[in-house]
Amino acid sequence: MKKSIRPFENVFSVISLLLFSNGFYSIILGETVGQGDIDSPALRLAFIGIYFITISLLAFRWQRTLMFLSSHLWVLFLLGLALASISWSSVPEIAFRKVVALIGGTLFALYLGSSYDFKQQLRIYGWTFGISIFFSFLLALALPQYGIMNTDAIVGAWKGIFPHKNGLGESMFASFISFYFLSLLHKERRLFFQICCFLSVILIYFAESATSLMSVLFIFVTAQGLKRLSLQSKKSVFLILLFLIFTSLILFLFLINFNTFLSVNGKDITLSGRTLLWHTLWQFIQQKPLLGYGYGSFFSGQSRTAYLLWQIHDWSPVHSHNGYIQLWIDLGLIGLVVFLLGYANCLFRSLYGYLASKDLKMLWIFLFLMYDLFSNCTEVSFFTGGNIWIITLASLYSMKVKTQKTTPKIVASPS
Repeated sequence: MKKSIRPFENVFSVISLLLFSNGFYSIILGETVGQGDIDSPALRLAFIGIYFITISLLAFRWQRTLMFLSSHLWVLFLLGLALASISWSSVPEIAFRKVVALIGGTLFALYLGSSYDFKQQLRIYGWTFGISIFFSFLLALALPQYGIMNTDAIVGAWKGIFPHKNGLGESMFASFISFYFLSLLHKERRLFFQICCFLSVILIYFAESATSLMSVLFIFVTAQGLKRLSLQSKKSVFLILLFLIFTSLILFLFLINFNTFLSVNGKDITLSGRTLLWHTLWQFIQQKPLLGYGYGSFFSGQSRTAYLLWQIHDWSPVHSHNGYIQLWIDLGLIGLVVFLLGYANCLFRSLYGYLASKDLKMLWIFLFLMYDLFSNCTEVSFFTGGNIWIITLASLYSMKVKTQKTTPKIVASPS
């Protein structure tokens, strides 16, 4: 039975990942769709279908599902905290809808991580991002009213099949790293996958995404450096991890302080607006430091906090532009600390696993975790129902699959 439904599962996974990434929203909802709360009866019905199919597929393998679900208790704790936060949210109906999306995305990530091995996951990502690359070029070049930003502040930046240029940037980073690993695992098609890597970077450039562009460089250099190391001392691995985190923070400060890092068509790409936003958000955080304002509630257009914030910042931010601040606002210091402790443990385990065994799966997990660590300094993907967090979480759940069960064992290293 498993083999008979596998083609259906593959198609289902690719379509679901495209929708989780907000792919084709401009076509579905119209060219004016933005980054804020998107509520469409058609999309709501589509995601209800995705959640139903996901739960059904997980139920077929309920014993395996329970084993994987219990492998990261910190994620379960945070889901419980998000569910409980509905009770103290000022807009409980919005919080409920956001929590449902979060749980649905988490279950889908669990499905990917438990149902597909590493190579199979990469093939799914390859199809997903291959479609994204093709149609992003098509929309930007043939239908620019859908594929190119037309807002005053960032007119001309490509957004492809996504509602915003940042969505194209982060998806194309995931595309780059997916095709990079596919090129390592399938040498007979290496040239094709390398071309896909190149096209991903081209789209990042036209999206004018400084964070994604620097992430590609940082992650690629990190992969090349790690392949030359082979350590089993936990102390040494810890020091390497600290060095990489410190390096990512230096890169973040570089983005903050060099306003002209990336200049396209004469426009200055700067983070000054974000730093002012973070200063304002800190004032709100101090009012509810421990439990926050409720998951997904603070920036809702129906909340008083969003109204007050938009009086100060007339560009009407729809999220904090920082994943750490966003978690603190949503779930308080308790949620942020639990998340960081669980995340740090996964970072260490994946890095140690790769340096000890040279298993490419562990390198993939570590690099994706490092990307999230860096990108969430300026964007928000931590603990959401979006594509990047789903792929990250699917990778974490796939750590449950022991290396020795894979025959033959993957021993290739990046080159």
